[in-house]
Formats: sequence, C-alpha cells, structure tokens
Amino acid sequence: MKIFSLAFQINKYCFTNFVRSKNDLKIENTFYVPHYNWENKQKGIDFELFVNKLNIEVKEAELTDSLFSFTNTKELSLVESHKEVDFFIKQNCYFSTSNLIDKMSKISNISIVYKVPSDEILDNFNLDI
Repeated sequence: MKIFSLAFQINKYCFTNFVRSKNDLKIENTFYVPHYNWENKQKGIDFELFVNKLNIEVKEAELTDSLFSFTNTKELSLVESHKEVDFFIKQNCYFSTSNLIDKMSKISNISIVYKVPSDEILDNFNLDI
C-alpha cells in the first residue's frame, strides 16, 4: 500500500485530516521520505504519518559489456527494531489514541495496529541510512 492511499483511508474511516507535508523527511540530504501531518491546534491534535521502509538504489560498478542493465535496490528501515512495520504514526500531543487505534484496526487494508513506546522508536531511529 502506498502512503497516500493509507492517509486517504485513515482520513475516511477515522475522521482524521492527514495532509501531505510541504517538506518530506530528509535523511542525510540524500533520501526523502513522504510525510503527512494531522494538526489541529484548537483541539490539541498533532500527529505525523511516515513510511518506515525505503527502497534505495545501490550504486555498483557498471558492466559495460552487458546486454541488459539492472538497477539494484536495497530496502532500509527508518526504525531498525521494527523492520516489519510499513508505516508509523507519531504522536506529538496528549490526545487519546485508543479511539484512533480501534477505528484503524477495522480498516480492511490494515493488518495490525499497535502502540510503540516513543523511547523505543527514538533509540532505534536509523540515521545511518
């Protein structure tokens, strides 16, 4: 599933308002990660949605006598300890998430929803990409 499709479905079924950020997450000035925000200052809501998995091109020596050219890719995770997770929603507020998690678990394209302690994510955030 693509992140824009996930944002649309979460907005539709969970009554959220995730919109594409003007600035994607920039990693090492090389990789850009799609980034969505849901912010409502009057209600104290501030969430971020981003992908965990990146497919990057691996530069290798080119074969000059090859009939075909192939691009080698490698999958990396922003949060190494949770490689199995495709997307994260980061909570930047004290808004209750139990209702959101319950509604998200009923969306057919979402297989599992669970809460990860923020210190667990920060300690494992992969900045060596």
